Amino acid sequence: MSDFRDADTDGVGSPLVDEFLVFLVVVQERSELTALAYRSDLLRFQTHLHGSGTDLLSASKRDIADFLGQYRTSTSPRSAARAGSALRSFYGYLISAGHLQESPIEGLRIHTVIPTLPKALSVSETTMLLESTETTDDLGARDRAMLELLYASGMRISELIGLDTEDLRTASFWLTITGKGNKERLVPIPPIAGRYLAHYLGEPRRSLTRQRPQERAVFVNTRGSRLTRQGAWFALKQRAQAVGLGARFSPHTLRHSCATHLVEAGADLRVVQELLGHASISTTEIYTKVSAAHLTRVYNATHPRAVDRPD
Repeated sequence: MSDFRDADTDGVGSPLVDEFLVFLVVVQERSELTALAYRSDLLRFQTHLHGSGTDLLSASKRDIADFLGQYRTSTSPRSAARAGSALRSFYGYLISAGHLQESPIEGLRIHTVIPTLPKALSVSETTMLLESTETTDDLGARDRAMLELLYASGMRISELIGLDTEDLRTASFWLTITGKGNKERLVPIPPIAGRYLAHYLGEPRRSLTRQRPQERAVFVNTRGSRLTRQGAWFALKQRAQAVGLGARFSPHTLRHSCATHLVEAGADLRVVQELLGHASISTTEIYTKVSAAHLTRVYNATHPRAVDRPD
């Protein structure tokens, strides 16, 4: 993970902020760019608090309202809204982690950030990431199988590490995924992903689980235990960094890439909804906007009447 230092905060740091950022990126699967933006907002807030002799754990509703009011007068509406979202998420985390009993932001009316489109890799970038992961060692075989499955199925990283061997129906090229709310869904395993999964399930996984031969988890760490979300994130992040995609990559990126590439290729939206396990079609419809953005770029780059070009 990146060092979340930001020059605009004059070297100010906070263990609580850094702890929150790890949670944001590893558990909530937010991008590092979002984490860096949130860090900048939170440390500006911390500097604001220092000016009045208080700190992040002692901040009051008035402190937050004053800060956001000043922020709105000195920056764009989007940046001010993002700062509000950063503070709401941060204090929600502090409560869940047991650092606070009550959130000082509760009850404040915060303008939310305008939703942005999911960030997806291009088909060529995705292919480069997959094909650069060699399978000549146990961990390479494991990571290639994880990458292939994430992109092929659009599953969440939590769903991937939650897979047990009995969830795999390799003979019929299907697997059972347990998603949010313990809802199960069947998704296909394409032949290419199936091939790398079968390779990993052979000698590489047997080697990794030699001390724990009864382990049910499909994806395991070097001790043969179920791979954690954080372990999977760091392993795959290293693969992305090796090909220059580290700043743009999270396991969720492959979920977005899978859906975006399917929609761009003409897949039925209901099929994509079922594949991703979305409860509502409205959640899946965001990918039609991604596809429209792709269509606009292609049109503007190729159609002779798209832009006013000199003769």
